[in-house]
Amino acid sequence: MDAVDLEFSREFGVSPVVVWDALIDPELVIGWLGEARIEAKVGGRYDLVWLHSQSFPPTTGTISLLEEPRALTVESDNRGTLRYGLVATELGALLHVGISVVIERAFIPRIRADWQSNLDQLEEMLRGHPVDWANWDRDRAPVWQRYLRSS
Repeated sequence: MDAVDLEFSREFGVSPVVVWDALIDPELVIGWLGEARIEAKVGGRYDLVWLHSQSFPPTTGTISLLEEPRALTVESDNRGTLRYGLVATELGALLHVGISVVIERAFIPRIRADWQSNLDQLEEMLRGHPVDWANWDRDRAPVWQRYLRSS
């Protein structure tokens, strides 16, 4: 097992406040990441049920940093530390996602594919098209597979 740090960034054509809401509002989080129970405060819960795969166990998390609308850090029981950072840009908002986790190196491509897909799903949700979880395999698995092959 190795300590691994991964970084992802995506720019969205909406204000940082809109992206922020998609990170902390359970009604929006389900539209791109999974079913969520969130207490938006330091020490609050950030629990996720991953809806695209029955093989992913639920994640229990605790918010360790919350600086609205710029930074959110979640310490999780099985997904490592998730760090979200938001910066206003000329076009809208730039979201940085950092993941620090202890895993076997063989799983790094899967984590990369997961987060690239998650950011695609966030972009679609921000455009008014939340994930249809019942049809995730049909609608989203082919792109996830391409990300996996390219990692």
